[in-house]
Amino acid sequence: MAHDADDRVRVDPEGLVAQGERLVDLVPSAVSIQDLRFRIRKVNRTFRALFGDRVGEYCYEVYKGRKEVCLDCPMAKTFRDGKVHESEEIVRTTDGSVVQMAVRTAPLIGKNGAIRGGMEVATDISRTLASQQELVALGQAMASMAHYIKNIVTGLEGGMFVVEEGMESNDEDLLQEGWRMVRRNIERVTKLSRDQLYCSRERDPEFQEIDPNSLVCEAARLYRDKALKHGVDLHVELDDRLESARLDPEGFHNLMTNLLSNALDACVFDTTKERHWISVKTVLDPTGELVLEVADNGQGIPKNMCGEVFAEMFTSKGRSGTGLGLLVIYRVVCAHGGQVSVLSDEDVGTVFTVILPILKS
Repeated sequence: MAHDADDRVRVDPEGLVAQGERLVDLVPSAVSIQDLRFRIRKVNRTFRALFGDRVGEYCYEVYKGRKEVCLDCPMAKTFRDGKVHESEEIVRTTDGSVVQMAVRTAPLIGKNGAIRGGMEVATDISRTLASQQELVALGQAMASMAHYIKNIVTGLEGGMFVVEEGMESNDEDLLQEGWRMVRRNIERVTKLSRDQLYCSRERDPEFQEIDPNSLVCEAARLYRDKALKHGVDLHVELDDRLESARLDPEGFHNLMTNLLSNALDACVFDTTKERHWISVKTVLDPTGELVLEVADNGQGIPKNMCGEVFAEMFTSKGRSGTGLGLLVIYRVVCAHGGQVSVLSDEDVGTVFTVILPILKS
């Protein structure tokens, strides 16, 4: 069927280009067009939001602050072979955030068939990776908890058996030993439950004007008898200039008890020394911050593991620990906007240093 000339569809090349650019602007990935020298020629809205309007600059300067092309650059591969390439890159955005990106590059071919440049699409996968890491950590935590709880149950069963034997034979010493085993494992259950509760719930810190030295002394009193039973000397040295600080009492108490518990365990598990000690110090830093130091001469942590101390579920106790205590310490310090560091030598000892803003009102 014939059509009049006015019935034919007219194509507006400039309109199609403009429409395409609008569509690219809607893409939630950072899209850039680069020439053969890796200079950015065009970017979309997402790119500008993440990195600013960096047209005219080199991609390696924008993404990583480098002065030359990145090693194993996917765009460089695309320029060499004209194929699509993919990689994962860690980049820094305009607000200083470090972001993990899934990068995909493709060639732009000219009319003569030669490569004239390339298009790069970078998608933020940080949240996806974080979710994957959380699932892995959850699996590790469940396995660690299962072993730890099994050990507690075994200890309780052993204690009950000794108690029953003591009752049947009317042996007071055996009865007391069994009861000590039961009580020790009940304490382990109590601490595990408290740490689990603190780590699992969403809780905003409730800051109050309190005396930090009194909280340190309170926590030390809880562990002094236990330390003496194991032949561990517990020393407390307080800076009397620390009259008050705005802290979260519950969080600070959990911080102290976990630091002391870890120090005591490090001493108990160490069989290389005749005497063990734990030292607790508070200092008012010249900058007006609270410095808390908990040191021990226990078994220590291998140097190659010190950087992993505050990783999810880290423990140097094998199946005798869950790593929850260290996670509690880290979370409390972060909630206070502070810093925590650890220095340790295997078979020598460990020093945990916590620095907290006092935040006086």
